Amino acid sequence: MKVIHCDSETSYRNKKTNVVYASKEEAQKDVDDPNTDTIQEDIAEDTKIIVPPEALAMMSETKE
Repeated sequence: MKVIHCDSETSYRNKKTNVVYASKEEAQKDVDDPNTDTIQEDIAEDTKIIVPPEALAMMSETKE
């Protein structure tokens, strides 16, 4: 069985305002800031998996 190595990108955003933060730390600072009404539940962590084209080609091959 071949192992497919994929890259990933994670971003953090505020679900209420759609503000995208530069880092997890920046999102946490918004939560910790008493001048905002942002709570931990407002922060979404989005992860994108980047599959290389050659891996997609392997997956689409049919067995006979």
